[in-house]
Amino acid sequence: MLPAAGYSIFLETLVVAGLTALLGLVGLFAAPVFFFIALLLPVPPAYLVVKRSLGHGLLALFLSAAMLLGVVGQLLPVLWLLLQFGLLGLITGLLIKNRANFERIAAVLLAWSLVAAAGNLIYSYALSGAGFSQVTAEIDAAMQEMYRIYGQSGAVDEVGRQHLMEAADRMGYLVRVFLPGSTVVWTAATTMASFFITRRVLQGFGYRTPGGLRFSELKLPWYSIWLIIAGLAMTLAGEEFTLELLGMAGKNILFVSAFIFFILGLSVSVYYLQAWRVAKAVKIIVAALVILYLPFAVLAVGVLDPVVNLRRLPAGDDGKKGG
Repeated sequence: MLPAAGYSIFLETLVVAGLTALLGLVGLFAAPVFFFIALLLPVPPAYLVVKRSLGHGLLALFLSAAMLLGVVGQLLPVLWLLLQFGLLGLITGLLIKNRANFERIAAVLLAWSLVAAAGNLIYSYALSGAGFSQVTAEIDAAMQEMYRIYGQSGAVDEVGRQHLMEAADRMGYLVRVFLPGSTVVWTAATTMASFFITRRVLQGFGYRTPGGLRFSELKLPWYSIWLIIAGLAMTLAGEEFTLELLGMAGKNILFVSAFIFFILGLSVSVYYLQAWRVAKAVKIIVAALVILYLPFAVLAVGVLDPVVNLRRLPAGDDGKKGG
């Protein structure tokens, strides 16, 4: 028989495995809530790693995989789910347990998100049988159904149908071109959001967790501007020499860069809004108007900041730490 302490640890591991399997089961069969599952599923393994060890976290993942496989009966989706989100929980827990600072945690998790995004694309378009053509066909089918509904009511004529088909073609093209970049953005966003949720949960259990940078003091090194330069160069070269893959890669680099520098532009804007001595309600209204009507101005500010240091932040200081 196991001693009382060993029995308690095994029971705790089993509970974490069961909770992980339950979240995974919901994620596999309830697509509308998959986004929330992506945020929550890494939390139980991370908690177990912080409280016990990496070995216990791996054991919990193995047990949850066995539980899911017994219910789902398909190995590939179970492996994909646990490799993407279960391993993220183990990595997050290990970083927090070893008291890594926020900058290192962010760097590791963002690097992991690139690996996970590549895995997502391989799984979706190579292993599971889906592809760009299937996505385009689904958009076209949706447009055809829309035309059928409008046609029955007499609201759309043949000219309107042509416009709908042209819109479907444009949407299909955008999906084909920007799906890799949007996958990277989505994966990075969910990875970091999951970390903040995990940190909050661990704080609730009384564990010490790393602080974070203030949003208003986020910054990028000057050489980050090469993301835009490389994206533009690859896009222009792809169009000039009819290299579709090169041009597609350049467009996706620009797409991802736009999100990065837009967030940086928001950080700069928040920095100056905080320093502006007016009522908070006025600040909120101004911020909303700028985001809604001047998003490209925010993006431009984000592009300029790494080069000219608009906030005059110290070069060797990564910002003040927050809780």
